[in-house]
Amino acid sequence: MASGQSTFPPDTEGRSRDPDRAVEDLERALFALARAILRFGVPPHALRDGEHIDRAGYWMLTRLDESSTPMRLSDLAGLLELDLSTVSRQARQLVDGGLMTRQADPVDRRACLVSVSVRGRDVLEAVRSARHDALHRALDAWPEAERFALATSLSRLAEDMQAPIRRGAR
Repeated sequence: MASGQSTFPPDTEGRSRDPDRAVEDLERALFALARAILRFGVPPHALRDGEHIDRAGYWMLTRLDESSTPMRLSDLAGLLELDLSTVSRQARQLVDGGLMTRQADPVDRRACLVSVSVRGRDVLEAVRSARHDALHRALDAWPEAERFALATSLSRLAEDMQAPIRRGAR
């Protein structure tokens, strides 16, 4: 075999089926997808005049909303894998903006619990709706089977990539 030739047969478009190439292609595609998702941001119509939420605040609200119960800032910091001082500063901005509520912890009055406010849920829903609309437009021409295959494959990849983190390995 000549130098530089792959031992893997080409795919239907003539590209090598080398597993390392597939990983490189996947990384590039996921990076491009992540950039596109980050560009979505919060749609202007979701916020009232004077309201503001940045990506970090949106991420914090989303993770807090997923928990569905009020939690201590220290637990939220652990969930977000961020320093408590960073989470505390961001939470203060969200509370001041009316997107998060803060209440005393009934078990330990020195601590507080945070949760997503009604207004915060409205903002989250507006962002989700805008993202769903964008995904519908992007996938409109895809056959249903391919849409489900993509969702299944990405869900599996997300689970497999999170497994080492849950086990404590990075």
